[in-house]
Amino acid sequence: MAILGTWINRQITRGVLAASGEGGVALINAFLEPATQGLEPGGHLSAESIEMLDQIFVDTPIAKSIVSAKIWSTDGQILYSSLAPEVIGEKHVSNDVARAARGEIVSEFEDMVSAESLHEQALSFSIIEVYAPLFKQGTSNVIAVGEIYENSTALAEQLRLSSIKTWIVVCLTTLVMLFVLYSIVKKGSRKIAAQQVELQRRMSVHQEMASQNEALRFAAERARLEANEANEELIGRIGQDLHDGPIQLLTLLVLRLGTFKLRNSAKGRETVLEMRDLAASVVQELRTLSTGLVLPEIGDISTEDTIRLASYRHENLTGSKVETVIGMLPARVSTAMKICLYRIVQEALNNSFRHAHGAGQRVRAHFINGVLRLEISDAGPGIGSEEGQSPRIAGLGLRGIHNRVQAFGGRVEIRSEPQAGTTVSVTFPATANS
Repeated sequence: MAILGTWINRQITRGVLAASGEGGVALINAFLEPATQGLEPGGHLSAESIEMLDQIFVDTPIAKSIVSAKIWSTDGQILYSSLAPEVIGEKHVSNDVARAARGEIVSEFEDMVSAESLHEQALSFSIIEVYAPLFKQGTSNVIAVGEIYENSTALAEQLRLSSIKTWIVVCLTTLVMLFVLYSIVKKGSRKIAAQQVELQRRMSVHQEMASQNEALRFAAERARLEANEANEELIGRIGQDLHDGPIQLLTLLVLRLGTFKLRNSAKGRETVLEMRDLAASVVQELRTLSTGLVLPEIGDISTEDTIRLASYRHENLTGSKVETVIGMLPARVSTAMKICLYRIVQEALNNSFRHAHGAGQRVRAHFINGVLRLEISDAGPGIGSEEGQSPRIAGLGLRGIHNRVQAFGGRVEIRSEPQAGTTVSVTFPATANS
């Protein structure tokens, strides 16, 4: 806006100078040009011409507005001066005279700094300086340069008032623009501040929800582990109850049958023997079930020892051979996790012994990149060829493995091909080990 105000003031001054210049040119053509018609190149004005010019510009009413008049030769020599006759004959280098000699009209306002205008500079009021070419009558040949100095006191006051008004308008416009811009920025700032508050509120809500979700996840994980432990505890309690209740009663029945004899009937003795054998078979079956339900104390042994114990017990019960390869395993896992590993090895080896008759039984376990991997394989005919079922749903035992692994967030993959054996592959994420 400061640049705009300066430019407007200059444009106003330039327009006023252009209008004044046109009036000055008219005066120059009317009064100065006739006096130069008899001027020869390199010559001087005649005494008659100088006297005629003095009658016009010296001590006359026109001198109130035209305070000074000069005639220059085209090479910069003063031929006439109404205010200071003593400078006639002096020669000065003036760009304004040179421009006028080329046919231009030059107007200046309070811009007198050259030596040839020392007398005019001493005046105590504002002056407009106009240079114009003087032509040979009837031709376009420049024979001299006319210069007049106009009294511009009134014009200067008008320019001053115009400048004040211009700056007032510019300042008011600037203030209005600044107020509008301030209002826009203030409104935007308030909106941004409100959005920041809303974003912070939403972020707080999201953080609170994330914390709640994390707490719920931990609670669910704890509940899952507690449920696994409770299930194992329930299974163990059922096995113990079977051992302490029905098994004991059946054992007593077998003993009583062993001492009971029917002397009068061979058929009766045969019936007693059959009942005793049947009761013994039931006792053995119940003992097997209770032994499978009640786990040994594995809470204080390592993960590796838990897997090796399952393989060792299978070898003792079946008389088969199990190749056990254990890699790096986590130092500590939960008891529920160790029970799950034990049951998976136990069930998979039992299936292997039942379908593959213990051929090529192998147990491998390792822990890599936060993933616990357990594989139980054999070299038998395969589950599908044996039972005519899909490997994923073959028997309650495999479904039980699926259920146990899914409780810990793991994955089960069962690969079985005819005459190529069966492999049960189980993977647990790192979070399942805690």
